[in-house]
Amino acid sequence: MRRFVTKRKQPSSLHYLCLKTEIAEGNSKVFSISSDKGIKQEVAVFNIGGNFYAISNVCAHKGGPLSQGILEKSIVTCPWHGWKYDVRNGKSPHRGGDSVNSFKIHSIRNKLYLDLIPSKLGTASYRPHKAYAELRDSVRNHLSHIDKDSIIQTDNKVHVLGISTTNTNDEIAPRKSTSERSLEFALDFAKNKLGANCHMIKLRNLKFRHCEGYYSKNAKACIFPCSISEIDKADQMLEVYERVILWSDVVLVSTPIRWGNASSLYYQMVQRMNCVQNQSVTNQQYLIRDKAAAFIITGGQDNVQHVAGEMLMFWSQLGFVFGKFPFVGWNRGWYAEDTERKKI
Repeated sequence: MRRFVTKRKQPSSLHYLCLKTEIAEGNSKVFSISSDKGIKQEVAVFNIGGNFYAISNVCAHKGGPLSQGILEKSIVTCPWHGWKYDVRNGKSPHRGGDSVNSFKIHSIRNKLYLDLIPSKLGTASYRPHKAYAELRDSVRNHLSHIDKDSIIQTDNKVHVLGISTTNTNDEIAPRKSTSERSLEFALDFAKNKLGANCHMIKLRNLKFRHCEGYYSKNAKACIFPCSISEIDKADQMLEVYERVILWSDVVLVSTPIRWGNASSLYYQMVQRMNCVQNQSVTNQQYLIRDKAAAFIITGGQDNVQHVAGEMLMFWSQLGFVFGKFPFVGWNRGWYAEDTERKKI
């Protein structure tokens, strides 16, 4: 008697992925899947102890590739900003966190099949802290009014923002700073002689973290406002963003010279402002419009022009314009070691 073996018909919702042996234990593999409606999505399949799990490969936060993240037990960490998901169900291990779609995997005769219908749908439940959300929404609203040319000035005064980047320990050993004193003089002149509305930020009084290089992972990972300010409620770069983008018409930046360069605080600030410049590159969104900048550079060393050149380049890339004489600077020469004598 002849026997006929019939092949088991797979449900139409199942999609063949690969052989089980193609995904080693502790690893993952990404598949680009098209649904019946032609919608494409990336799915990451993980092998944990011989069990296979599938979730969306796109982080619910800003779209980072989860397959490239660190996998610890069943938790994968997004390589962009650290969002975490359980690959078994797509849920966040943290209360109130986002989740991503999860899919059921079928293992049939050493082959892996994906059920195209998500077993659990992801949800975007995370909300950033109040200060971050307010700045984000205020900038969006500001830009929408600029695009429509519908901004109504609340006063006729020019808003001049001064940013002092000198670094001193005011609590233990306060000292005079020639760059900061010059900035104070400039702001006083703008206020009393020109009728401007002035405000000064002393960077040393703000607590903010260094840039952590998300842009180097992917340009789209460098978001505005900076993701560090989103993650860290104590990060005070939000004040700089708000004053520079929303409040100011003119920005005056003062810095001492440190070995032929601007101060370390200056670089800490501008590296965190890369997210402002990056919006024009990745999103064609120009956050700085119709604003001017100028610089004050002082110190006991040469290379004023070198420092000015760097500053002009960076602030022009943010979108600022400059007058005929966009910086003032002076120094006392390389060997002027009598720093206790403040010459202005």
